[in-house]
Amino acid sequence: MTRQTWHSILCTSVMLAFLMPSTASSQATRGASTVAPLPHSVFLEELTWVEVRDAIATGHGTVIVPVSATEQNGPYLALGKHTFVITGISEAIARTLGNALVAPVVPLGPGGSIDPPRGHMRWPGSMGVRPEIYQAWLTDVLDNLRHHGFQDIVVISEHEGSSSPDAPGPISETVTAANERWGPGKTRAHFIPEYRDELANDRHASTFLRDVLGVVEEVVDQEVPESGDNYLQDGRNPVGTHEGYYFSAVVMAVNPKAVRAAERIAAGPELSYGVDWGSPEQLAANGKKIIEFRARVTAEHIRKAIADSRGP
Repeated sequence: MTRQTWHSILCTSVMLAFLMPSTASSQATRGASTVAPLPHSVFLEELTWVEVRDAIATGHGTVIVPVSATEQNGPYLALGKHTFVITGISEAIARTLGNALVAPVVPLGPGGSIDPPRGHMRWPGSMGVRPEIYQAWLTDVLDNLRHHGFQDIVVISEHEGSSSPDAPGPISETVTAANERWGPGKTRAHFIPEYRDELANDRHASTFLRDVLGVVEEVVDQEVPESGDNYLQDGRNPVGTHEGYYFSAVVMAVNPKAVRAAERIAAGPELSYGVDWGSPEQLAANGKKIIEFRARVTAEHIRKAIADSRGP
């Protein structure tokens, strides 16, 4: 056999070894119970296809789909607030679960109308998509992830919660339709409305901010006309926490360039819901605590949703 023939055989063997499932993958396929650690990242876009393949095969059968929005958040917080928040919390949730990856963030949602300008479309930079496009986009994301072998596809949303049979909302409708279309099988999609709902109840924002961080905001409750030019222009708005301490702290921990912390602090507590923010460093430190707390609570809901879907 010639040297050239040996070289060809060697090259072919190396190529086949690369393309065939790894030993770890083969063991997982045969029923290995351990979840292999991820060496690089939990984010799909930061992994190679080989790493995603092996992660799924070695126990990372859950994937989180973060849904966000791009909208105005007053003069001190960037338009990508929701994307930065859900990116940071999704990573923490995946690491808390221990067997999950994170899909790319869906950055746009329904955000009002252009003609006439309504909702978030009244402020420069806000972006949205039509509800039917939104649902079609999310449908394709769910189908993609199912195709690649994920068993539990978990949707969390920065902009939609309070799902109920009477008012399911576009995400809940899309997830329900996906499960019905897929039929019986190992893959299920799950919408976790508690991720958003618990911003307002005693398991999250007000209690945690007050009891753990010592932050009590003065929520502004005045009525603002739909066409009011001052809405979200002076740092105070009727929803209270739209650009308040919670969101600003989390974004400061994830992407500090998106927070105008120095300007906000200089403006004083009267433009910060009555709260003295201290320093940018303290804001970021509290943001990390909020992320850790939210990850633990949301992970509980995800585990329950998955267990309930599998039955007794």
